[in-house]
Amino acid sequence: MKLSASDLKAIARESLKGHWLSAIIVCLVASFFGAFCMSLFAWGRFALMMAAAITFLEYLQDYGEIILLSACCIALFKFFMGETVRLGYIRFNLSLLDRGDVKMRYIFSCFKLFWKAFFLRVGLAFMEFCFSILFIIPGIYIYLAYAMAPYVLEERPGFPVIEAMRASRKMMHGNKLRFLGMKISFIGWDLLCLITLGLAALYVIPLKNTTEAVFYNEISGRADVYYARDRLS
Repeated sequence: MKLSASDLKAIARESLKGHWLSAIIVCLVASFFGAFCMSLFAWGRFALMMAAAITFLEYLQDYGEIILLSACCIALFKFFMGETVRLGYIRFNLSLLDRGDVKMRYIFSCFKLFWKAFFLRVGLAFMEFCFSILFIIPGIYIYLAYAMAPYVLEERPGFPVIEAMRASRKMMHGNKLRFLGMKISFIGWDLLCLITLGLAALYVIPLKNTTEAVFYNEISGRADVYYARDRLS
């Protein structure tokens, strides 16, 4: 039987027990490096935020160019570094689920995969852009189909990027709507983040990403392998 969104969240909360402080710190570091700017939708939100900030501060004419240049530098930094740090963040979350030796340094453990991570981000962004030019739905479909590619690449660093993407597409066959439903189930929590001016995000974002790792654990069969090994030991 496939796990529901509430089941996935319950497992994530159980895994986070005793590790909340580490999870929050790692989440903040990952956010700083752009680990969560994974799609064109995220970059669109970033662009809108920067446009709003520039418009609001346009009366500071002497600083307009500095603000714009700073925004571009930040965007480029996050784009180049984000996916590599995200792979480390994935490793951290998977170690939580394995009840293993959870270390905050995991977030910087995947720099040997820098170029693979970068090309994965570029490839996914390009595909999403191409399929979103005319219609938004194909773009969402692409996002869902390849959502697990970073997880595959983190666990199988020897895989070429294209192979990780193929594995994700195969893994997500029949699971896209479940994944989308899981994401939608956090809408209430996202609204709470807005109401609390982002304060609730310290709880919501670690929970959301750990829940996603639980989802990967289930559909990849990784959890079955881990717990089978645990029973035999």
